[in-house]
Amino acid sequence: MSSKSLEYRVGLFSLFGVATTVLAIFVLSPDMFSRKEQINYHTVLKDATGILEKTHVKTNGVTVGKVRKISLSRDATRVDFQVDKEVFIPEGSKIIVRTVGFLGDKFIEIKRPSNVENGVGPNGFIPQATDAADLQEVISLVGSIAEDIKKVTTNLSSVLGDSQGERTMANIVDNIEQFTKDARGILEDNREDVRTLVANIRDFSDSMKEVMNDENKERIDRILANFDTSMEDVRGATKNINLISEKVEKGEGTLGKLINEDDALIEIEGALKDLRKVLAPVTKMEIAVDTHSFIRRDESSQTYFNLVFRTRPDAYYIIGFTDFAERTLDTTTETIDGDNSDGTVRSRETIVENKELRFNLQLGKRWGWIGARLGMFESSGGVAGDMFFFKDRFRVSLEVFDFADKDSEIRKTAHIKAYASVLFFNHLYALIGVDDPTRLDPETGKVDKDINHYLGAGLTFTDQDLKALFGMAAVAAGGP
Repeated sequence: MSSKSLEYRVGLFSLFGVATTVLAIFVLSPDMFSRKEQINYHTVLKDATGILEKTHVKTNGVTVGKVRKISLSRDATRVDFQVDKEVFIPEGSKIIVRTVGFLGDKFIEIKRPSNVENGVGPNGFIPQATDAADLQEVISLVGSIAEDIKKVTTNLSSVLGDSQGERTMANIVDNIEQFTKDARGILEDNREDVRTLVANIRDFSDSMKEVMNDENKERIDRILANFDTSMEDVRGATKNINLISEKVEKGEGTLGKLINEDDALIEIEGALKDLRKVLAPVTKMEIAVDTHSFIRRDESSQTYFNLVFRTRPDAYYIIGFTDFAERTLDTTTETIDGDNSDGTVRSRETIVENKELRFNLQLGKRWGWIGARLGMFESSGGVAGDMFFFKDRFRVSLEVFDFADKDSEIRKTAHIKAYASVLFFNHLYALIGVDDPTRLDPETGKVDKDINHYLGAGLTFTDQDLKALFGMAAVAAGGP
């Protein structure tokens, strides 16, 4: 009875040992007893071959976590993994799939950059590195190289392995033998020339010995010493360049931040874009020259010269000047005295012409076929309206400027000028108009009933016309 109870005890102990072993192998794991706090991250892999749940996650060769979940999307695989909280994962870290040995076991390695203070947050995304070479890829590359070598050897075997290949090799050997015979014959026929050549070389070496005397040797030594000094300077400069390049690569200094930090590049691109917007109107600006003259009914004349700066199709600026000649009647009263004088009083009237230069500075705006101008008209403030017809070939304008005071003796309201112009041949134009219809007659003090109309002609051209003209002049000058 005691022997059976002993057998039962041994059997129960054996079953308990087997159950404990199975539980330790298939159920329990070291992670069950680990109390480290972990943070979740995820990545996306194009090829997740060999990556399973609980696959190790390492950095710098140390296991810091494991794969928690693998999910398949349309064209990639999402891998969620956990990393110990005490391990710092900086921004810019990359995921690399590594292979252990030739058996194919794989793990995930986190390649962390240095000198980065900001870290990837919980549930953050860490991208896969694009320049990492896996052992499996290296083996595949070696296999492809071996395949290429096999193809080359197969081609050589097909070319040289048959009777035709043997004949080809024999012909090559015969050609080499014939070449050596011909070379020997040439040397025998030109033996004297060869001796002369050797003698010349000997004379050249003797001349070099004469040149390399003690004095010249000292000079050469000084040159070599200076060259060594220059090389030391070059080494120092190279060292400094290497230090600068290392700092730039680490992102130190202004240039390093400019190259390595995307924020600096984005700010520079934004500044360049803003500068491009500011300079865009200047680069698209068209400059036109406009000059015209006219003669009035009272036989007075006036000439204008204006520069028109077009920054946009609907906006332009006018800068120019005009010569203004104003005629006034000067009356002089005199009494004639003398022996035969009867006390007669005579008046003498003279016309005085005052000439002066006046300036134009105007801002123009167009809305389709209607335009407006504001600024200085003949050195006085004013406004103007324009109407354009037939693709700007016919123009009607009204200018109002030099507003008169209430008790003005020159004009009643303001200097009004209304005119129309017609453009011919894209450059020449004629104009007709009315000038200053509210001007007062100095004799009567009332508005002159005879309207002072005028006729004139003008010339206009742009900077593109000047470029074409200079181009034609250069072609003509380069001709025969």
